[in-house]
Amino acid sequence: MTHADETTGDVRAADAINRVLEAEQRAHDKIAQCDAQAAALAAAARERVLRLGERTDRRIVSLRTRCERWLGGRVAALRAQAEAVRRQPVGDDARSASLAESVARLAARLTDGDS
Repeated sequence: MTHADETTGDVRAADAINRVLEAEQRAHDKIAQCDAQAAALAAAARERVLRLGERTDRRIVSLRTRCERWLGGRVAALRAQAEAVRRQPVGDDARSASLAESVARLAARLTDGDS
């Protein structure tokens, strides 16, 4: 093998090593790019989950408020009905007295005993 052949072989080997190193660098760059994209996607997903949680909380508060208003109105109406029944004159009729007591007990039970 001549000196020229050895030099050509060394150059080809160096070129091959350089190509491998360049390919490795491109692979590292691509991995870094993928890592950055994954981090951005994860951050966007966290933000979306946060917004969804906040929206859900607002809806729960709104629904609870509406339910409390509706329930307050129903309780007030039942209390008014119970009071109207209590104020009705009860004659000698035992059935009227029993009915008034039943309505009062039902109203108290529906309003957790608050009357």
